Amino acid sequence: MPEGPVAQVGLVLIAHVAALAEGVRTLAAQMAPEVDIRAVGGTDDGGVGTSFDAMLAAVTSVLADVAPDEGAGEGARGGAGVAVLYDLGSAQLTAELVLETLDPGQSDRVLLVDAPLVEGAVAAATTAAGGAGLAEVAAAARAAYVPTPAAGEAETPETPEAAEAEKRVEAEVRARTTLRNPAGLHARPAAALAHLVREYDARVTVGRPGDPGVAAAGVLGVVAQGLRVGTEIEVAASGSDARAAVDAVLALADAGFGELDEETPAVASPVPPEQAARPEQPAAAEPAATLGPEPGTLRGVGASAGLVVAPVRHLRRTEPRLPSTGGPHDPAAERRRLVAAVDQVNAELGNRAAGGGSGADIAGAHQAMLADPALLAGAEARLDQVTPAEVAWWGSVLEARDLLAGGAALVAERAVDVEDLGRAVLGALGVDVRPSVRPEDVARAVVVAEEVFPSDVAALGEAGVAGLAVARGGRTSHAAILARGLELPMVVRLGPAVLDVPDGTPVVLDARTGQVRVDPPEAELTAARRAARDLATGRERARAAAAGPVVRPDGTPVTVSANVGGRAEARAALAAGADAVGLLRTELLYVDRPRLPGEDEQAAELGAVLAELGDRRAVVRTLDVGGDKLLPALDLDPWRHGPLGVRGVRYAFGHPDLLRTQLRAVLRAAYGRGEVWLMAPMVTVAAEARRFRLLVEEVAGELAAAGTAFARPAKVGVMVEVPAAALVADEICAEVDFVSVGSNDLTQYVMAADRTNDAVGDLYQPGHEAVWRLLATLVDAARSAGRHVAVCGELAGEPDAAVRLVRMGVDELSMAPSGIPDVKAALRSRLG
Repeated sequence: MPEGPVAQVGLVLIAHVAALAEGVRTLAAQMAPEVDIRAVGGTDDGGVGTSFDAMLAAVTSVLADVAPDEGAGEGARGGAGVAVLYDLGSAQLTAELVLETLDPGQSDRVLLVDAPLVEGAVAAATTAAGGAGLAEVAAAARAAYVPTPAAGEAETPETPEAAEAEKRVEAEVRARTTLRNPAGLHARPAAALAHLVREYDARVTVGRPGDPGVAAAGVLGVVAQGLRVGTEIEVAASGSDARAAVDAVLALADAGFGELDEETPAVASPVPPEQAARPEQPAAAEPAATLGPEPGTLRGVGASAGLVVAPVRHLRRTEPRLPSTGGPHDPAAERRRLVAAVDQVNAELGNRAAGGGSGADIAGAHQAMLADPALLAGAEARLDQVTPAEVAWWGSVLEARDLLAGGAALVAERAVDVEDLGRAVLGALGVDVRPSVRPEDVARAVVVAEEVFPSDVAALGEAGVAGLAVARGGRTSHAAILARGLELPMVVRLGPAVLDVPDGTPVVLDARTGQVRVDPPEAELTAARRAARDLATGRERARAAAAGPVVRPDGTPVTVSANVGGRAEARAALAAGADAVGLLRTELLYVDRPRLPGEDEQAAELGAVLAELGDRRAVVRTLDVGGDKLLPALDLDPWRHGPLGVRGVRYAFGHPDLLRTQLRAVLRAAYGRGEVWLMAPMVTVAAEARRFRLLVEEVAGELAAAGTAFARPAKVGVMVEVPAAALVADEICAEVDFVSVGSNDLTQYVMAADRTNDAVGDLYQPGHEAVWRLLATLVDAARSAGRHVAVCGELAGEPDAAVRLVRMGVDELSMAPSGIPDVKAALRSRLG
C-alpha cells in the first residue's frame, strides 16, 4: 500500500480579529489536520488590528517545522515553505515587513498569497495535505477565487513554477455520483471510504457539488456532512493516482459501500416487519415521546423488541474528572502517553471485531473512527507545557462530538460513538469514566438514561439488565443495533419525561409498541408479567424446537432455510435451526475487491462455507450484479446496469468467461460436500433458463475431460424475480428442476417501486394483493410441472406470510437466520 503524502507546506492565517483567524484555522485544520496551520489575529493587547511580532513568531515557527526539499536550491518556490494568507490590505503591509526582516534563505521559502481568506485557506490546506509544494499550494489558494480579467487584460502567473502549479490544480480530477446505500455516509461506509483512499497517492475530497468537500480519509468529517441516500456527491482528487482514486471511490459508492443486499430485510432485527422502520427513512421522522392515551404512558420508538416488567434504575453519567492543567508537563511525554492509550483501545476493538457476533462490525467502525487523523491531531494541537494528555484528548473529542451532534439525525447518533471512544481512551489514561450504577444495581431492572453508549449496552447485557428506556437515541444507533443482537428490549426517543421517573418505580416496557407504562395499577402489572412470561416461553420453545423439521398434516415436509453469504452466517444458520441454505450469495466474494477473485480462490472460499454446513443442502446462486449491486471490480454503469438493465444472468451471459470461471469454482467446491443445487438470478424467459442449464453441462464436461475433481449440481434452477417469468412459469419449469422466488425484487417490479428509493417507499409493499396473485399463478404452474418451488426474502421471513405461502403450496422458505425459530413455530402451530 503506498504511503500517504507528507505535508511540506505550512500556513499562517492573518486577520484583524483573533476570533476570525482562529475560526478559519479551525475550519482548515478540520479538513487537513496533518498541515501545520497558525492563526495570528488582532493586536498584542487583544484589540482589532495586526501584530508584527506575532506574525514574525508564527512564520519563523512554521518555517522551523517544514524542512526544505533535499537538493532544492535557494528560492525553490516549488518545494517546502510557508504560505501566508491575510484578510485586508493593512495585514499585507505588515506581512511584507515580516518578510523583509527574514534572512534571504528564509524569505525565499515564504509566499504572501492574495486569496480569499476562508476559501483560500481551505484550498491551500487540503492541497498541502496531499504533499504539494509551495507554489502549488499558493496556486490552489488563488484558484479559490479567480476574478474575470478586464477586456484585453491577460492573467500572468507570478513565476514559471506557479504557472505549472496552476495547471496541475486545473487538472484536478472530479466526478459525481449518487449515494445508493440506505443510510448514506454514516460511520461504517465512511470508514470503508477512508480505508480505500489511503491506498492511493492522491488527495481525495468528497462533498456536495459546489461545496469545498472534506478529506475522504477523515471519517468524522465525512460523517458530519450528513450525506444521505439519494444525495449527489462530488469526488475530487489531485496527485499521481487522482484518476484511479476517483474511479475507485465511484465504484465503492455505486456498490453501496458493501451495504446493499437483495434478499434479506434492510434492517436485521427481531422487531416485527410491521414495526421495523426502513433504513432509508431519516431518523428524524421518528416521533418524539408523547403521552399515550392513558395517564402515565410514555411513547417512544421500539428499537429492540420485547416486553418486560421491572423497576427503574437510572444510569447517570458525569463529566470526567481530568487532571489539573497547572504545573509543567513534557508535551513529548504526554503525546507518548496518549498514543499508547489510543493503541490500547484500538487493540481491544480489534479483538472484538475479530470475535464476530453482533458487535463485530460496530467495533470495526469504531476502530476507523479512532484512526481518524483529526481526533489525534486535535489533541496534539492542544498539548503544551501546561496541558496533560487527558485534557488535550478530551477537548478534541468534545469538538468532534459537537460537530457530529449538529448534523442530521443519523449523523448525530454517531456523536455518541465518538464520546464513547473518547471515554475509553480516558480510561486507558487512568481517568475514572465509570457510570453511576454498578452491574449488581441493574440486574433485572429497566435502565433509564438520557443516552446509552455501545459499550454500555454490552456491559448492561452481561449484568442481566431487563430492558433499556432512553430519552434520546434512535433505531439506527450502534447501541440499538447491539441491543437487537443481544435481544435486549429497548425503547428510544422517550423524551426528558422518562428521566423524571424515580428510581425503583415499576414500569411496563413494551418495545414492540414503543410504550412505557409508569407505575401502572397492580392488575396491569400482573397481566403484563403474564404476557412477558408467555412471550419468553414461546420464544424459548421456538428456539428449542427450531432444529426439528416442519411437517404438513399430510406428512410432506416444509424446508425452512437460511440466506447466507459467508462462513459466519452459515454457522448462525445452523445455530438457528436451518434445515438447509436456500440462498448462498456468491457475489459477496466480489464485494469491496478492486479485482475479480480467481477460480481457485472462489473454489476455496465456497468450499469453506459448504464445509460449515456438513450434510445440509445448499442452493448456490451465481453472480447477481447490477441493480443495487454495482461491484467495484466490474465496470458497471448505474443506468445500463440498473434495475431494468443488464443485471443478473443478463450480465453473466454478456461476460461468458466470468460465468464459466464461477461455474467451474462452484462445481469444484461441491466435490465431497453435501448436496448442492445451482441457480441463475434474474431470469426472464425460458430461453435463458435453457441456455444456463446447457452451460452448466458444458463446464462439467470440461472439468471431467481435464480430470479435475468436481461434483455436478443435484438440481439446476432459476430465481423468479421478474413478473414475466412468473407469468410464463410453465415454460420455465419445463427447462429446470426448481424455481426460487426472490420476493424483494419481485415486489419492486410488480409495484414499479424501487425498494432503495424512499420517494416511493409507501408503494413497496411485499404483502400487496397483486404480489400474492402473481405468486399464486407461479406456484400453480410449478406444482403442475412437479417442480420444487421456494420463496426467499422479506416475505418468507414474516410468520403470517410464511403460513400463507406454505398453504399455497410452497415447498421451501429461505430467510435471515434470526427469523427461522419464529417461522417454524408459526408453521407448526397453524398448519394443522
